[in-house]
Amino acid sequence: MRRIITATTALLGLSLFALLTPTPASAASTVDVTSATLVARGVAVDITLTVTCDPGLSGATELIVRQRSGDRVAYAGGWAPLDSCTGEPQTVTGRAWVEGGGLALNPGVALVSGGFELCGQDVCDYPRFEQTVRITRK
Repeated sequence: MRRIITATTALLGLSLFALLTPTPASAASTVDVTSATLVARGVAVDITLTVTCDPGLSGATELIVRQRSGDRVAYAGGWAPLDSCTGEPQTVTGRAWVEGGGLALNPGVALVSGGFELCGQDVCDYPRFEQTVRITRK
């Protein structure tokens, strides 16, 4: 009898653990970098993303921009919010700033990467992206 109670308690605990563990959303979210535009002569860059995610999810993404500048690398970091997913492609714009004393960004090829944290009441999704884009001037 004691074995049955112990086994039942263990199975109940595992079941509750499985129910409370965050799970990925049913359909994987997608992120595509659609544009990158210089701001304030290279001090920052506005990044536009097209995001498709399950309805009801919301959150934000980290933005990281790296660009070769001679034998060094210019770096900018920032974020972009996503108020509420609709299940359809949505445009999200964020800004990444060059750190104080860092190299200015220039028009040309750069690597943009980051990761979203999108959560709803019962699920979370963490899509990551990394894409080469051409930074342009306004």
